Amino acid sequence: MPCGSNCRLGAYHEAGLSSASRGGLLPAGGQEEIELSTILKIRATDPLMSAVYALRRNVFVVEQGVPEELEVDDDDRVATHLAALSDGRVIGTLRILLHQRSAKIGRMAVSATSRRKGIGRELMEFAAATASRCGAEEIILGAQLTACEFYKRLGYIEEGAVFNDAGIPHVMMRKKLQR
Repeated sequence: MPCGSNCRLGAYHEAGLSSASRGGLLPAGGQEEIELSTILKIRATDPLMSAVYALRRNVFVVEQGVPEELEVDDDDRVATHLAALSDGRVIGTLRILLHQRSAKIGRMAVSATSRRKGIGRELMEFAAATASRCGAEEIILGAQLTACEFYKRLGYIEEGAVFNDAGIPHVMMRKKLQR
């Protein structure tokens, strides 16, 4: 779905975060606080993509055993990528693909040392706002079963049967966007 003039999905964009998180994210379970400086919207040709791909490779290939040849695909060339930065390092990422009135989120990854500190929530909220500005009425995603509760807390609803993606059980989830 092409975006209108006020929706430059894929253009460079630096985002301020919600007032609750601008000064850093609250520690979870007594863990060290992470200073999340910004979320950037980038294209596949951006030099920062090498760090995005490195994070995804570490999470999906190294940690989860996804075959390396499946991790990067043709959708990466046309997707809008979000990168969460802390001290200039990419600590989280996801990609957004638009199709008609739906946005599909995929390749959500947060570095092991940054998990359970609100980074994923910030990325998902930013992605929802971005998709909504581009005319999407809903977001769909294939969630790993181990992440379903995270997405449910953000308002996503499970749909359909469990399926295998790259050797990992997933389920489709959907969320209607507020207009």
